[in-house]
Amino acid sequence: MERRFQRIPLEFPATLLTDGGDCAVRVEDISLKGVLLEGADLPVLADGDEVSVDIPLSGEARITVEGRVCWHEGLWLGVEIEAMPLESASHLRRLVELNLGDEALLEREFAALVQSP
Repeated sequence: MERRFQRIPLEFPATLLTDGGDCAVRVEDISLKGVLLEGADLPVLADGDEVSVDIPLSGEARITVEGRVCWHEGLWLGVEIEAMPLESASHLRRLVELNLGDEALLEREFAALVQSP
């Protein structure tokens, strides 16, 4: 299945928040609909588990998302983004815009996001 959203490589430190506690992770990449995390001390998680990810940017800016585990293998965890505050959405949009470098492609990404179930 072809990906509908462009992945943006980040390599930023972040915090994974779960019912079992928080742990330090690294964001490998992010899109408008998902985030790939790497962590040495990931908790035991199952597909479908609800998690939050907090990604500090510069200053007080941050991207905070809520989602569900899509897959978990070794040090890697895929999270499907289900919700985020408006301010986080604005930061993520700007991050994607800067990395895509193509306004038309960005608009297609947002159109696909609005249409996705």
